[in-house]
Amino acid sequence: MVKLLKHELIALFRVLLFFAAAVVVFAAIGRIILAFDPAWENGALSILFVFFYVFAIFALVIAAWALGVSRFYKTLFTGEGYMTLSLPVSPVGIIWAKLISSILAMLFAAAVSLLSVFIFFIGVDSRIIPILGDEISISFQMWFEEIAAAPGLFAEQLLLFILAIPAGTLALYACISLGQLFTSHRKAMTFLIVVAFYIVTNVVTTLCFIPIYEAAGEVSEHLVTWISILLVGALDAGSFFLIRYILRNKVNLIV
Repeated sequence: MVKLLKHELIALFRVLLFFAAAVVVFAAIGRIILAFDPAWENGALSILFVFFYVFAIFALVIAAWALGVSRFYKTLFTGEGYMTLSLPVSPVGIIWAKLISSILAMLFAAAVSLLSVFIFFIGVDSRIIPILGDEISISFQMWFEEIAAAPGLFAEQLLLFILAIPAGTLALYACISLGQLFTSHRKAMTFLIVVAFYIVTNVVTTLCFIPIYEAAGEVSEHLVTWISILLVGALDAGSFFLIRYILRNKVNLIV
């Protein structure tokens, strides 16, 4: 699995590094422009540049997500699937390699985006930085006070956060896997399954889960958190085992 993970990361970052470099370059050029024109008097040029900078950030984030999804599909459910599935790696190892590489790619995109914002705004105005520093300091102080007051709740929310990180990706992988079980029009069926999943999820959340959360909130915040943990954990586990089942037992229908 380690070798497969390494291969996946190389394939992802070979493309992502270009997007990341573009974002950093845009941020650096913007900082230079801002240094020579603090008031941004050349309005049209400034607006155009900011537009391209923001577009570059969105492109980086979307590319990180799309590349992870496309590699899951291409390396398992197209001609490349023969090679991937013939590797001495179990379906569980394949899923973990795809999931971890995808999450790392999205975290990388988020980190580069934050770095670019820091580059863009560093030293912009000596009056702004102290204000932002005070706000951040106050926010962290309040956060630590909340943790000290309720360490158990913080641990529960941290667990929920960890479980929520792979939830969306695993659910999408599961939808893609289900779509490949059809003998024809697989792409169209996959699209319909994804749309149906998100529609059903929103409807069920609105009609069922929100009233449950409201009722649980009157009892305890811990209960609300644990309900969320159970639901997200069930989504993670269900998606994971569904993908594994399809790769282990239905692969002949796919490739």
